[in-house]
This record gives sequence, C-alpha cells and structure tokens, in this order.
Amino acid sequence: MVDIHYFIFIMNVDSAIASAIAGVVVFALTYVGLKLIYRMWRRNLKCPHCGETYHDHQVSPAVEKALPNALWT
Repeated sequence: MVDIHYFIFIMNVDSAIASAIAGVVVFALTYVGLKLIYRMWRRNLKCPHCGETYHDHQVSPAVEKALPNALWT
C-alpha cells in the first residue's frame, strides 16, 4: 500500500523560480495576445451611417446646440 506522503509535492527553490518565470511568461503572452485581438476588433468596427471602418473615416465632433434665450429670461 502506498503511503500518503508520496503524493505530497515539495517545491524547492529552483522549481519555484521556474514556476514564477513560467507564470510571468504566460501572463505576458496572454496580455499581448488579448491586446492585439482587441486592436484588431476596434479597427474593424463599422460606422452605422456610412459603413466605413472608424479607422478610415474622420468623425466630426458633435456641435453643441445653443439654448434658446427664452430659457434665461
């Protein structure tokens, strides 16, 4: 019969450092990949009015409407 202590994983310093480095590398690759996917998605968004991508056409800033003078009297 196998004793339970054979299943206990003892992590030494070398494997802890290797695990930490692997975790940082996986996190960095995931971050860069998701950032690239997000940029590709943003570049492909279409304008609902003209159908062009937002990247290709300039959106004019919204003009503020002046309030009628009757509101201030």
